[in-house]
Formats: sequence, structure tokens, C-alpha cells
Amino acid sequence: MTMYIQPASPVPFGAILALNVVNFVDNSIANVVAWNASRKTAAALSKLTVSQLEDIGLLPGDTRSHY
Repeated sequence: MTMYIQPASPVPFGAILALNVVNFVDNSIANVVAWNASRKTAAALSKLTVSQLEDIGLLPGDTRSHY
């Protein structure tokens, strides 16, 4: 007995565009969240004294170069 396998139906019109738009928005939001966390970290580290930075293993120049 021969089985007939129906090929997959084509993607609905506009589905790929919609996926790309959703991915773009999702990635943009993730980038903004990461940037904001980095900005807050840099602001918090800039308020610490040199001795406090040394306590956590950082030097004053490290905070400017990484954040």
C-alpha cells in the first residue's frame, strides 16, 4: 500500500515579516534593558570610594573602561 504524504503548507502571507518585526522589537527591548542595567551599575560604582572599590576587587579606572 502506498502512502501519500502531503507536503507542508506554505507559510501564511506576512508570517515571516511579522516574526521579523516581533524579533526586532524583542531584541530592541532586551538591548535597552541591558543598557539600563549597565548604566545603573556604572552610576552605583561611581559613588563608591577608592577603598570600597578595592574591597570588591576593582580599581577606579576599571569602572570607566567596563561600564
